Formats: sequence, C-alpha cells, structure tokens
Amino acid sequence: MSKLCIRFSPLNGYDIPGLESWLEKQAAKGLVFAMTMGPLVLFERQEPAKLRFHLEPAPSKPDWTDPELNELYEQAGWKYLGLFRNSFAVFVTEDPEAQAHTDPETWDYALKRFLRRKLLGGVGLAILNFVLLNFSWSSQFTPEYIHYYWAEILSYGFLPWILTVLGLVLMDISYLHGLFVLWRLHRQTKSGLPMTPAPGSRLSGALAALSAIPLFLVAVEFAFLCATHGYFPYDLADSNFVTLTEIEGSGFQISQKWPDYMDYISHEYTPLTPESWFFRQYGVGHWNEDGTENRNVPHLEINITRYFLPNLAERRVWEWESWGRGGYRDLEPAYDLDQIRFCEDEHLDGTISYYLILRRGGTVLRVEYRGEQDITQFLPRFAEMIDSL
Repeated sequence: MSKLCIRFSPLNGYDIPGLESWLEKQAAKGLVFAMTMGPLVLFERQEPAKLRFHLEPAPSKPDWTDPELNELYEQAGWKYLGLFRNSFAVFVTEDPEAQAHTDPETWDYALKRFLRRKLLGGVGLAILNFVLLNFSWSSQFTPEYIHYYWAEILSYGFLPWILTVLGLVLMDISYLHGLFVLWRLHRQTKSGLPMTPAPGSRLSGALAALSAIPLFLVAVEFAFLCATHGYFPYDLADSNFVTLTEIEGSGFQISQKWPDYMDYISHEYTPLTPESWFFRQYGVGHWNEDGTENRNVPHLEINITRYFLPNLAERRVWEWESWGRGGYRDLEPAYDLDQIRFCEDEHLDGTISYYLILRRGGTVLRVEYRGEQDITQFLPRFAEMIDSL
C-alpha cells in the first residue's frame, strides 16, 4: 500500500482553527500531514495517533523557510512538518501541554499580508471572470432564445458558457468567504479573543474544490479551440453528401458564386459542443442583375447535428419544426430512422420550400429544398448520409 494519501482540503485555506482541527482528525485516522499541492493535501500513512497541530504564519521570504522559528518551536516540543500552501508553517506535537505562542505583532503583520495578497488575487479573479465570460458568450444567449431553442444553442457553446458561469460563481463565493475569514481572524486577534473556526468554512472549501471541475472542462475546451479552432471542413468529393446536381439531374447548372456554391462540407465540433455539418448549393440565376433575389431557382441546404443524447436530438426536431409556417407531418419510419418529418411551406411570393427532418438516435438532419423534384424520393440517400458521418 502506498504511504501517501491525497485529500481535498474541505475548509477555507485561511480558517486556521478549522484546519488545525481537521489535521488532528486525519492524524487520528493514521494520516499525518506531509505537504500541499494547490487544493490537494498530501498525507503520510502512519499509525493512528492523538496529535496536536499548530499553523504559524509563514515568513514572506523567497524560500519560505525560517530555521530560527523552527528551532524555537522544537525547543517547545513541536516538530516542523512543512508548509500549508505557502501561507502557514505546520507544526505537530504529541505533548498535550506544549504551548505555541505566536507573537501578536507577527499575527497582525501576517493577517495584513494575507489580506493584501487576497485582494490582489481578487483583481486577478475579476480579470479571469471577464476573460472567460467574454470568451464563452454568444449573442444568442438571450432569455427568449434559451427558453425556446436551448438545443440549438448548444452548438453555439452554451454548455461551456454554463460551466464557466457555474465555476466562476463557486470560485467567487469561496473567494469572498476567504475575505470574511481573514477579517474575522483579524478582529479576534485585535480583541485578544481565542481564534475559533469560521462559520461556513467547510462549505467554502467544498465550493472551491467543486469550482475546479467545470473550469477544468472549460480549460480543455479553450485549449482545443486554440489548437484546432474547432473547424474541420472536408472536400465535397467522396463525402457521400446529396448535392443539388444529384436531385435536379446531371445537366443542371450550379451557381459558382460564393456563398451560393460550396464544394466542401463545413464541419465543426469541440469536446463540449455537438458535432455539426453544413452544406448549401443554389442554381445559376439565384441573384437577378438588379441585385434582387430570384426565389424560383432551385436551392438545397443541409444541416446535420449529432448530440450527446437522443433526447436532445428530439428537442432539436421540435425546434426546427417551429421555424416553418406550414405544418409538418409524420412519414412512415423507414431506413432505420427514428423520425421522419415532412413539410411544404408556401412563401408570400408564391414559391414553395420543402423540408425534411430526419432523426436517428442523437443525430438529426434537416433538408431545405426549393425546386420541382419530389425530395422524399431521396430518403434512402439521406439515411445513407447519416450512416457515412
């Protein structure tokens, strides 16, 4: 069995009486303090013992050591174990009568130093809040859009934004509680009162530990985007995507103007957003010479999203259905598809668009077609597209 054991500190890092009590309880279980690594506390496995711990403000030196202080405590029966987060020197003794006398002036100086450090950390935390919230924010995250189209906005980074907000809120609460703990210790020291564990310290420590989980996931997302931009387009050739030429016939002329014409498949995904594909083509003459749009030109647009869960894809089907003015109707499930929805939508100018929404598991495909062909005849091909993704 390994001699080292790792634990998350369950208390605020400045709750000295609470931390001392916690270390003593761990020693009674056979875990004696060794060192800290960020929010983690490392213990050595030993025989359970009734020990007393004392945390002394560490001197503000580059190497964070004070041999004279260590020697002074050793003469009083205390043993130096190491530093707790570069803030406190940890001393332990088996003698229940051993005294640890901390100079009040030292305490006052240390508490002021900790408070300055905490306030400086608050500036950094405010900058982190600003950077992360702006990085993950999208203009689509309005209350109305979130209410009606929450499955759609998952593709816009809604999950990273929610995780960012959650992690920062937990971290900010823990930070503010740390300020409260320091203020409380300072008041007790000034008044000559014994230091007692701060209320809410255990909750504050738990929130600090929990904040690391969503923020770690956001950090992975950010690193992935920096390395790849989350965009992986590939050639239309050999993609097995249905094209406008396949629907209209080999002699049909495709517009070569951007953005009417795409000879590639737009493909995006990140660890925290659904994988998506997009493809669009128009026939020649989509735009008139006077710059107005000619809606009578055949047009094909394909959107595909692969969600983490089938329930999200079902919600996306409903959201896409809510876009059209015409009513969708169910077609008989076939080709191993879970849902087939079809709609004919007549526009104000008399032109008609045809829509297909297909779902298989967590993958949902939406086809928008304007033309004279029966788009439902291509259901086998669209099902084949889903297979090839």
